[in-house]
Amino acid sequence: MSMRVVRVLIAALLAMSGLVLATAAPAFACKCQVADVDRQAQRADAVFIATVDGVTAVGQKFEYAVTATHSYKGTVDRDTTITSNQATTACGLGELKVGTDYVFLVTGDSPPYTATSCGGSGPANIGRVTEIEKTLGAGEDVARPAPPAPTMTKVEEATPASVSRLAAPGGALVLVGLLGLLVVGRLARR
Repeated sequence: MSMRVVRVLIAALLAMSGLVLATAAPAFACKCQVADVDRQAQRADAVFIATVDGVTAVGQKFEYAVTATHSYKGTVDRDTTITSNQATTACGLGELKVGTDYVFLVTGDSPPYTATSCGGSGPANIGRVTEIEKTLGAGEDVARPAPPAPTMTKVEEATPASVSRLAAPGGALVLVGLLGLLVVGRLARR
């Protein structure tokens, strides 16, 4: 074999290995079986609309602090958390935009709930909300937590002032006023 044939074979081998590497990359992409909203809602433990308040990277995941405003399925607290893979290639939701409303179809019994791109979570646009309401009904607003009960805190370990002590400044002002009237009255007679 000539040296030229060997070079061509090596070049062909390198080119084919490049094609194999290039076609192997999408194998790591998220693979979801396309499911309709009915199936996604059945698989979810809770379905709700929430506003994203904050996004924090925790290892390979994002943790979203959200305020739930409307619930269609399950019980969810108004202030809750959701986790998802950071990489959308790993079926994660990615870094959600703070201040934006999303429909979350999550799994888990308590926070932090888990959401994936395969589960149906996404922006709370009219089309997505309409599909959810066709499947699960109108839902209900998530109640704001009750304000904490007022508590009385003693500021100081002293007994309250007596009535006579509280009335003394007012009495002094009345006396000053009467004396002022007497002085003005005497000056007016002159």
